[in-house]
Amino acid sequence: KTSPQPNLPVTLPNPLPTPLLTKKPNKRKKLLKMATKTSSNMILTVAWRRYLELLSTDPVMTKSISAGVLSVVSDLVAKGLGKEKIKTSSLFNELTMGLIIRGPIIHYFHTFLDKVVFAKVKNQSSAGVVIGKVLLDQFVFSPFFVALYFWVNGLMNDTPDADIRKQIKTTLFDVMKKNWAVWIPANAIAYAVVPLNLRVLYGNIINIFWTAYLITQIAGKSSKSKARVEEVNGSHSS
Repeated sequence: KTSPQPNLPVTLPNPLPTPLLTKKPNKRKKLLKMATKTSSNMILTVAWRRYLELLSTDPVMTKSISAGVLSVVSDLVAKGLGKEKIKTSSLFNELTMGLIIRGPIIHYFHTFLDKVVFAKVKNQSSAGVVIGKVLLDQFVFSPFFVALYFWVNGLMNDTPDADIRKQIKTTLFDVMKKNWAVWIPANAIAYAVVPLNLRVLYGNIINIFWTAYLITQIAGKSSKSKARVEEVNGSHSS
């Protein structure tokens, strides 16, 4: 017979310290975060290269599409700032404005400045050239372009011709004063350091907030004119 084994005390292994238990999950999170960031950077790099290729092969269409998309963003920003309901018709109007007017016209205007007006100047970013371009941009082109924006927007919203003219007459100078505060420094930077093929994109990004301001101005004037019409109609009917 074998003698019975004595009851030995059972010793449990010491629990793993907390850092060891959480090391693997933390490492996985870091790896996942790095992979996501790397993938995002790769997608952005590929998209940017493709955009630059399209700028060289089809500049007008590329700038028009980007202007249309960012014009829609402007409308969304304006509605958000004004806490207004988003309307499909308004989004469509801004998309049309960017595609047909803003993108092509600004593209040809910048090209005209560089290739015609200042074509013989070798250093396009010199102080004299930059000042000349800003002056032509802000005091010749911009008043016409802002008035055109008000006009086309009014037509797309079925605003009577007389009301559009009155709106331009009463609003244009105040809008232009704010326009100069934003766009004189913005265009000075553009003409000094931004390449010609990227100026429309640069302007479109700044234009998100500028167009949002214009939309709120037009909406405010339209609501006031509608209120006046309803007031006149009410007084006539009574």
